[in-house]
Amino acid sequence: MKLTHRRLASILSLAVFATVSLGTGSAIAASKAVKPVTIQFWNYWDGGNGQALSKLVTEFNKKNPGIIVKPVTFPWGDLLPKLQSAIASGSTPALAATDIAWMANMNQSGKLVDLGAALGGIKKATGDIYPSLLTYGLYKGKLQSLPASTNNLSLFYNKDLFRKAGLNPNKPPKTWAEMRADAMAISKLGNGTQGMEIYVQPGEGLTWQFQPYLWQSGAGFLNKTNTAPTFNSAAGKTALQFLVDLINVDHAATAGQWGAFDKGQAGMRIDGSWMVGGYRDNAPFEFGTAMLPIPDGGVHATNMGGEQIMAFKGTTATQAAAVTFIQWFTSAPIQARWDVATNFMPISDSVANSNVLLKHIAEEPALKAFIDQQKYAYARPAIAAYPAVSDAFSKALEPAFYGTVSVSDALANADAAVRKALSTN
Repeated sequence: MKLTHRRLASILSLAVFATVSLGTGSAIAASKAVKPVTIQFWNYWDGGNGQALSKLVTEFNKKNPGIIVKPVTFPWGDLLPKLQSAIASGSTPALAATDIAWMANMNQSGKLVDLGAALGGIKKATGDIYPSLLTYGLYKGKLQSLPASTNNLSLFYNKDLFRKAGLNPNKPPKTWAEMRADAMAISKLGNGTQGMEIYVQPGEGLTWQFQPYLWQSGAGFLNKTNTAPTFNSAAGKTALQFLVDLINVDHAATAGQWGAFDKGQAGMRIDGSWMVGGYRDNAPFEFGTAMLPIPDGGVHATNMGGEQIMAFKGTTATQAAAVTFIQWFTSAPIQARWDVATNFMPISDSVANSNVLLKHIAEEPALKAFIDQQKYAYARPAIAAYPAVSDAFSKALEPAFYGTVSVSDALANADAAVRKALSTN
C-alpha cells in the first residue's frame, strides 16, 4: 500500500488512538490516555555531528507532537554488531543510520521497511537523489534505505609547514611524485615533523584510506561481480610500494602514528570533509585542502563514504513514525542544513543548489576540494561479506608498512585472505 505523508500521519494517529482506547469504554478516557509514539534512532554520529543531529531531532519532535524520536549513539565499531544482535533477537529499533558498507547485511535481514511502497513509489521517494547513492538501498526491486549523508576523502595540508619547508602554500601536490617530494622536504625540518601522516591501523580505516590509491593506479579492489580481488597486480604493488617507501625509505612518515597533523606536526593527511570545521576552529596552523594527488598516467579517484537511513519493521505506529522521520530528514531543506552543520556533501542536486548550502560553501572554501572530487568517488563493494573482506585485507597489509613483510608478500597474503573471506561470508 502506498502511503503519502498525509496518509502516514493519519495511520499514525489512528494506530496510537486504537492502542490506548481498547477496553476503556470511553472516548474521553482514551483521549486523555493518548501518548506519542516513541521510537529509537540508532546511529554512531558523535561530537559535532551528534550535536547537529540532536538539534534536528528536537525540531522534528516539536513539529510532530505525535512522535518522539530518541537518538541512541554507539561507537562506530559497535553499531553493526548491535544491529545484527537486535535483528537476531527481534528487538530492532524503529530507525537506524549505518555506514553504507554495511547495507548489504541490513538488506538481507528481511527486517527493513519498503520505503518505496511507503512513500508512493521509488521515483517519488528518491526524487533527484544521486543514483550512485541509491545503489546501497535498492534490493530485489525494493527501496530499503535512503542516503542520510555522503562524503569523500581529500588532501589536507599544513600551509605553515609548507612555508617553512620553502614550498608554495598555495600550490598543493597534484601527483604522487609531487606529494612524495613535498613530504620529504617537510620531514627535513626535523624535530619529529612528518611530511605525511598515513593511517595503518588494521580495520576499515586502513582499507578506506588505501583504496583510492588502488583505484587511481588502475589496480582496483574487487572485480565487477565482487567475487574476487584485483589488487594483487603490478599496479597494486606500485600503489602499496609508494606508501611503504614514504615510511621506510624516505622516512617522511611514521608507521603507527596518527594525530600528528592535528597538532601541526605533519605536513599532509588524507581525511574527510567532516574535519573541515574542526580544523577551522581548533587547528594551531593555517590549513588548506586539495583533491587527492594521482600517479602519472592514473585517474582521479576517492572513496565514497556516508550513511544510509532505514526503518525496521514493527507495529503500524512505529513504522509510520519512522517513515515520517525519514521523509523529513532526507528532504532537501533539512539535508542542506544538516550538511552546513556537519560539512557532509549534498545527496542531490536540490541540496547542492540550495541557497543555504551555496552560502555555506562560499564561506567555507576548504570544502571546494571535496565538492569537486565527489564525482570521482568510488563506492565500496555492496556485499554482505565486505566487513570481513575489509578486515582481512587490512590485517594482511599492515606488516608491510612496518617493513616486516615485503609489498609482494603482503598483497599475496591479502589476496588469499580476501578470497577466503568472500567464500566463507
